Amino acid sequence: MIKRIVTLGDSTMQFNNHTKFPQTGWPQALVRFLRDDINILNLAKNGRSTKSFIEQGLFSEALKYIDESDLVLIEFGHNDLKIQDPLRYTTAYGTYQDNLRFMVNEIKKKKAEVILLTSITERKFENGVLLNTLGEYPQALKSVAAELGVVCIDLFEKTREVVNKEGEEKSKRFYMNFEPGLYDNKLEGSEDDTHLRYDGAFMVANCFYKEMKNIGLHTDIFIEA
Repeated sequence: MIKRIVTLGDSTMQFNNHTKFPQTGWPQALVRFLRDDINILNLAKNGRSTKSFIEQGLFSEALKYIDESDLVLIEFGHNDLKIQDPLRYTTAYGTYQDNLRFMVNEIKKKKAEVILLTSITERKFENGVLLNTLGEYPQALKSVAAELGVVCIDLFEKTREVVNKEGEEKSKRFYMNFEPGLYDNKLEGSEDDTHLRYDGAFMVANCFYKEMKNIGLHTDIFIEA
């Protein structure tokens, strides 16, 4: 029986306190869908790739906390593709997959359950068309999930569907893309189309919730929404 969700990932997942307002990691909105007795241990860290998360000791530290009653969500990709940064860059069908395999297998040794998540879409439009800025990484992750027999939730495609439906202008509300003074006179504007505001965090959490319900996995941890 699942008692806790553990999140391993990058800044799209990381918990953000008041100093980062209005930036919000999507697991912060996931609590809206969970029973009160299901906790979230958010171990995601800003700017990390699978490589840096492992090499900086963050994964080995996370393993100390994980036990057999946990459901572990892994979402990396945005920083793995940064070819200009050798400390983070991984090849989609090479070191990225190797790192995912390593994490999944180590978590399985702890008898916890793992779900692999493709990275959420960025809001990058060109001539009205939403671009794929993540290249081969989503498909590479799905291939690892199939190989290892673990569940994959395709947040990349599901969030793309929502952003496309909202359109180029309205979808700004999901991201850290806003004019100066919207929140207070001291907060400068932002044109960040990667990181989320609360509306975006809720959107992603809702995508995750719906997919879990669709596949009938651990539906008992959710409230009816």
